[in-house]
Amino acid sequence: MREPRLSITIPCLLAALAAGCVDVRSFAGDWQGGVVSEPAVRQGFAPETKVERLTLSDVDLQGVTATLTTSDGRFVESRMARVMKAANDAIASLTFDGAPLRTYLLFAPLASEPAGAPASVLLSLFADDHIELRILRGNDLFGVFNLGRAERKEGG
Repeated sequence: MREPRLSITIPCLLAALAAGCVDVRSFAGDWQGGVVSEPAVRQGFAPETKVERLTLSDVDLQGVTATLTTSDGRFVESRMARVMKAANDAIASLTFDGAPLRTYLLFAPLASEPAGAPASVLLSLFADDHIELRILRGNDLFGVFNLGRAERKEGG
């Protein structure tokens, strides 16, 4: 006769293992979208500011390679640097509404101040194929951007 606890334990264990296997490589590519217009979560960005292009490559659970361009000229193909040890910290599993698959902590230099203090960026990937990008720097910049896949240009 089969042990009843064993028949329950094995499926639970397999489900837990499957939940831990998150593949984020499909997020590689170009993304775009606008800033949330709500003033409570927007400082220093005009309501019409957009991420013209966020390009992600080498996406895995440990990190991502990313460049950022915004419509207001603050970021112009700004190569973001990751915080190396953040992937090993609880910040990598930081959660927001919608439970992101992964969140990365990055820094992005401002185009107007390449040697100045960079902006901090929280990049969150969601299972429904969208990205939330939070950009903050002191009390002068704060914006939440909702991003979708960039539309492909014909012939390009």
